[in-house]
Amino acid sequence: MNGSANQWHVVVCLATFVSILMLGGTIRAHAQPPKESTAVAPWVILHEAPLLKFPGVKRTDGSEVVDSNSPIHWDGSTLYLFNSDDHPWRFSGPDLFDLGDPISTLLGQTNNRLSIWIESTWKDDEGTLYAWYHYEPDDVCRSNTHLPTAPRIGALRSKDNGVNWEDIGFVLEAPLDSLQCDTASPWDAGGEGDFSVILDREKQYFYFFFSSYVRQFREQGVGVARMRYLDRDHPSGKVWKRYRGQWSEPGLGGHSTPIFPAKINWHQKDANLFWGPAIHWNEYLKTFVIVLNHAMDTTMTQEGIYITFNRDLAAPEAWPEPRKILTRDGIKKAMAGTQGDPVIVENGWYPEVVSTEKGGTDKSIGRTGRFFMAGISRLAITFVKPVVKVE
Repeated sequence: MNGSANQWHVVVCLATFVSILMLGGTIRAHAQPPKESTAVAPWVILHEAPLLKFPGVKRTDGSEVVDSNSPIHWDGSTLYLFNSDDHPWRFSGPDLFDLGDPISTLLGQTNNRLSIWIESTWKDDEGTLYAWYHYEPDDVCRSNTHLPTAPRIGALRSKDNGVNWEDIGFVLEAPLDSLQCDTASPWDAGGEGDFSVILDREKQYFYFFFSSYVRQFREQGVGVARMRYLDRDHPSGKVWKRYRGQWSEPGLGGHSTPIFPAKINWHQKDANLFWGPAIHWNEYLKTFVIVLNHAMDTTMTQEGIYITFNRDLAAPEAWPEPRKILTRDGIKKAMAGTQGDPVIVENGWYPEVVSTEKGGTDKSIGRTGRFFMAGISRLAITFVKPVVKVE
């Protein structure tokens, strides 16, 4: 860290630094307590909870799949949730525990035929719902094939809580020279996707936290970009990526400096990088929180799930190195016996924290919430404040 306002100089008791996962009668500690002089962040406790599962998208084999982040918003007393698997579907009900039958969203004549996942939403005070989607084009490296692809991020808006959508343009795209078609990855030869979006507390900027799979090793990992809130209806060309400490590179085709850079090149078999950030504002801690996947190879085998905290979105360099809250063994135990795509479920992809309180979403959480992986939650999460040292 660089001495930013994000640093909290505190003394924390041992319990604050132990993430407790009670599965199979065991308690597992995932972090060591630091010395008193260390600047530290808050921490979390994970513990068993009754099974709570998002309704997934039904595939032709009858399985239900959650294949991305699952954004949530409210309109009055109704909760709306989106899940995607090549196409987004909307679910609604009085709360997370009682969601009705899915509605296939209408994205327009062209977009309905494309591979699109809605990963983030935001409803403004006038009632317009905005969404941002991960798009995977076909024929990126070879004709008549979908994979490997190179994702882009686009924007939508809706006047009816997300049944009908208007596409308002692409907002994030990798540089033209950033493909690597001889990649070892079965998924991505380049591109930017697997992301989440959040509005800052001052309602000045939307911040995009995205995964970068470009050819250039120095730009792989988790990047960040932003767009003025006032530009939300005409976003294409209005997003700027963080590059070398400045918001200086265009969202479309520009370069980026990752806040969490890859440790081993994404295009090698033994790749090592964070991806798929899911961000929320934590009202209890008064800080922003990101949970992330950690891939230990280019097939995205999950090594563990990590967390990081930052009060100031405008200072991306202030995000500390993510710390592990769940091991691979912990993921397997939490997901054992659940149904869905076996690769997604086994790896616990798409970690996400969701509030179960009335009016709570994936964007704003209090002291407690539910911890989801692949749309499945057997864990509750409790956020723990640091104990501030009194001089």
